[in-house]
Amino acid sequence: MVIDFHTHCFPDDLAPRAMSKLSQNSGMPYYHDGTLSGLRESAKKAGIDMCVVLPIATKPQQTMTINRWALSVMEENNDIICFGTIHPEFDMWEEEIRWLKENGFVGIKFHPDYQDFFVDDKKMYPIYDAIAKNDMIILFHSGVDPAYMPPYHCTPERLQRVLKDFSGAKIVAAHMGGYRFFDETLECLIGKDVYFDTSFFFGEVQIQNLEEIFRKHGIDKILFATDSPWKDQKREVEYINSLRLSEEEKEKILWKNAQQLLKVKIVHRTK
Repeated sequence: MVIDFHTHCFPDDLAPRAMSKLSQNSGMPYYHDGTLSGLRESAKKAGIDMCVVLPIATKPQQTMTINRWALSVMEENNDIICFGTIHPEFDMWEEEIRWLKENGFVGIKFHPDYQDFFVDDKKMYPIYDAIAKNDMIILFHSGVDPAYMPPYHCTPERLQRVLKDFSGAKIVAAHMGGYRFFDETLECLIGKDVYFDTSFFFGEVQIQNLEEIFRKHGIDKILFATDSPWKDQKREVEYINSLRLSEEEKEKILWKNAQQLLKVKIVHRTK
């Protein structure tokens, strides 16, 4: 059983343009065409049973359109879970969070670089508070985004302040707490009450005792993730299976932690 906690796809008519632009801006290759069918086929080849899709509204007016598309994806595919998106400048965010909750969304993903806000900016706190009060997950892109130059909007140091101010909230820091900020992650976030997803970590950081890093933070707070289509899902699964972890620890990372956090009762194997 495997749940990929961090993936992306786009509507079929948008995918070619989106993938071309994103790849050009970031300088990164991609491993499927960015469509839902491309993601599901990639997951099937990798032995992944469920994918969590994390859409992002980069403009306020995109918020509702993207969320309605995400709902349609979930209604038509029992192996896909979509998070919602809220742009910080979207005026009707309170109503939209309520709509997301009523329609079965379990979390909301933010990308502070794409959405142009610092993660610890107090103007965001009412939005975080509303999400937390609805018992939903808050997931942040953390660290560097290759398409952007400094300053980066969600560093481990800044995220640490949010964790302090929202103790008990269900927060996920993508990219093991901060892509290309791992030393700062060790200083500010390791052992704290925050989940890490493993996307863009394997092969990016040279650590001899990666298993000990996972255990130091807490195996129960590590979520397998790939950032597909920007990483090869099959290879990322192989990274986990190659680690010197017990089978129980691997199962927690690969699906049990995600299942518990997402409150998924039945995991359907990708068909």
